[in-house]
Amino acid sequence: MSSLSSFALLALAPAAAHAFNLYEHLGNLSPYFTPTNTPASLLSGIPESCSVDRAFLVHRHGSRQPISSELPTIQNLSYYINNNTALFKSPKGQLPSEFSFLTNGWSSSFTLNNLSASGRQQLFDHGVALRLDYPSLYTDTVLAGDQDRVVESAQWFMDGYFGRYVGDVAVLDKIAENNLTVSWITAMDTCKTWEYASGNDLVTEWGKVYLPKVAIRMNKAVSSAYPGVNFTSQHAHGALWACAYGTAVYGVGRSPWCEVFKSQEILDFEYELDLLMRGAFGYGLPTNQGPTLGSLLISNVTTFLQGTGGQNLSLNFAHDTTIDLGLTALGLAHDEEYPATGPPSPNRNWRTSTQVPFGAQMLFKRLSCSGNETRIQLELNGANFDLSPVGCTSDYYGTCKFADFTASENVQKALNITDGDATWTSACT
Repeated sequence: MSSLSSFALLALAPAAAHAFNLYEHLGNLSPYFTPTNTPASLLSGIPESCSVDRAFLVHRHGSRQPISSELPTIQNLSYYINNNTALFKSPKGQLPSEFSFLTNGWSSSFTLNNLSASGRQQLFDHGVALRLDYPSLYTDTVLAGDQDRVVESAQWFMDGYFGRYVGDVAVLDKIAENNLTVSWITAMDTCKTWEYASGNDLVTEWGKVYLPKVAIRMNKAVSSAYPGVNFTSQHAHGALWACAYGTAVYGVGRSPWCEVFKSQEILDFEYELDLLMRGAFGYGLPTNQGPTLGSLLISNVTTFLQGTGGQNLSLNFAHDTTIDLGLTALGLAHDEEYPATGPPSPNRNWRTSTQVPFGAQMLFKRLSCSGNETRIQLELNGANFDLSPVGCTSDYYGTCKFADFTASENVQKALNITDGDATWTSACT
């Protein structure tokens, strides 16, 4: 469908276009979706006089099970429900329909870390789509961070992209994810002073603001049916995680917890995840760490796109953190203020739901255009992302002249940073 016909449909159905979809507001735990262009006024696709002649893909792993720091909060909710089965199975009065599943009990069945069925499908489908969308691009080498969910994601993508004989035509290289190996995929691992707490402390602060209100509302909603019920802020938090991971593991619409929450509560949870990622892998890091760590990715992207001859596609499998740090190094998705105590700005630029959902795709494209002009475009999750904040002049598609992009202050800084040099040492010691 052309961009004009898409705009026409949106104009005919504004209410549908702006309907709240909670699955597009679960932060970095959202199932993969294509957001609107950033900004929405950008045209989709590429300029008519251009073609893609080289591309660099950074792909996040697909939907997965919870990680070890998240699972206990969900389990705590499960323990509370299962330790009070008499209460939940025998409501004393009218029970709101969205809570009716509790009469059958609820238990956490989540495991740790592994890719889910949804995650496998996301990656396979993306592999097929890339091959169909860019038939003139090709490589026989794929790079993945050496973590199970990342490696498996790369393998499913390769199955979709290369087909059943993938083992005969392509090689999967792995790079260690540890504090001894310099890697643009996990740049924070070799930064001695980097701390996850830079984001997690913000989460704790925001949680004190919004979670008690969620717990109070939940208790009030079921009080006539369940006298004596006592959902705590931690239980409410676990229920929000159960919504997000029930979706990630079992699919959209399959977690009963998602129906429990009001749209504003989902938006407040989204802000929690935004604070976490911005604080630990973005502009919230101290001592210029965000741009410094992200510079390793931008340097690799720029160097590859400057190349001539040889294979014209680079396929790389990484994390949401990798993409967020790359955006930070370029000066994209920046906000002057981002308060940990809220209120969240509905117009904020840093939005993990649209930046790094599960299966996120950051595709840098070099464009060959008429008049021997070379341009660069960033497509993030299938939507065009305006590159002008980098320091170049963009067109209606968000593209910039490649020479202006590489000459910009942000890119030049990235090209001149290496792990262990003076800039790195200043940021990481």
